Amino acid sequence: MKKRYLLGALGLVLLGLGTSACSSQTNNSSKQTTTSKSKKSIEKTDENSSESTKRSRKDLSTGADTQANNSNSNDGKAYGGNFQDSKGYIAIDNVTNVTVKGSDGDDHYALVQGTFSNNDKESVDPTSFFSNHLKVMEKVGKATHDLVLVTTDIENELTPWGNQIKEGRKKVEPNMTSNFVIVYKLDPANGAKTNATHYVFDPYDSKFGKSLTVKVYESKTIKKSSDNAGSNSHSDESTDTNSSSDTSNDTDD
Repeated sequence: MKKRYLLGALGLVLLGLGTSACSSQTNNSSKQTTTSKSKKSIEKTDENSSESTKRSRKDLSTGADTQANNSNSNDGKAYGGNFQDSKGYIAIDNVTNVTVKGSDGDDHYALVQGTFSNNDKESVDPTSFFSNHLKVMEKVGKATHDLVLVTTDIENELTPWGNQIKEGRKKVEPNMTSNFVIVYKLDPANGAKTNATHYVFDPYDSKFGKSLTVKVYESKTIKKSSDNAGSNSHSDESTDTNSSSDTSNDTDD
């Protein structure tokens, strides 16, 4: 009888140990499965995060490249603003007022200096592209006055800028960039002021950009080349305004 009890007790003990072992294995298996799922979830999150980081870096890189390509001056100076469409890109560096003094009277000009990039499939000259897209006005107070583009060989009178004026009339091949100087005459007989300190660049098409107001970068006085030819004196140049320029998209200030 005692042996039966002992064997029965021993059987219960062994049964308890077996149940405990099975429960432990089940818990460990469950923990391993949970850990495995968590690890996969973390790895997937890391992959998504890495992919997102790659996309962000790519977007930033593309933006930086676009900004670099659209730099508005070869030497990094930004005195004016930018205008562009699918066929071309204009960067206005500055505007200079020039007085040409001659024995028969003074002539006054506004010289727009900048760069032009041709994105079209055909060659085009900067002057034509500029004048077809932008109207230039001088601004005095709240009033503005339209200016007329000079189409004659004015580079013979404005010799310090002669080469850039010529460049502005040369055709630029597709995907190429060129510097230019475009000349507008300030004729008092037509209502223009010769002492304007601001100029407005107004796109004919709003898709080309917003209207921009640019402060005169500097003023210079030179002698007429025909007068210089009759004497040994050199051209007299003087800067009347400081080398600062303000820009604004509001033309009604």
